[in-house]
Amino acid sequence: MQLPVPTHLQQFFIPDGDKNNEYKVKGKMQCSCGNEEFEVWESNKRYIIKLVCCQCRKEILLFDAGKHGWNGFVCREDELVDRTMPFQKYVCPVCSRAVFGVAVYISSQGQEDFIEECVSYDDSFSNEDWIDGFECIAVSLFCKECGSAENEWAVLETM
Repeated sequence: MQLPVPTHLQQFFIPDGDKNNEYKVKGKMQCSCGNEEFEVWESNKRYIIKLVCCQCRKEILLFDAGKHGWNGFVCREDELVDRTMPFQKYVCPVCSRAVFGVAVYISSQGQEDFIEECVSYDDSFSNEDWIDGFECIAVSLFCKECGSAENEWAVLETM
């Protein structure tokens, strides 16, 4: 069974537990270098979120409302974000440090709905594209310095 992990996250997303399926998946982010500690940068009121690995400094675009999910990928609504807005580094509200573990939850309508709603009407989509047309992504942060947890730091509906 394929999980609804978008193409751009597949090499960084580690599924967690055994309750994942084609409609929902929970997991954590891990850099390709193996590190799980990140700086978190956001722009456009968290409509764009990127991670920077604290070990190798690789940048990972976690979410961009103009490119990802139903509205960004399927509807191609790039005007959802202002690309001139600067990024801001997020800091822990408890200890003011900026090193986080990142957990992600993604929900999808599933492959069958995507095929019925998109592939059947638009030949620019393929059956495999369903993973990029997800309906919601939620990001939780865990401060690596003080242990403070910010569950659902960002919840972004994409439909």
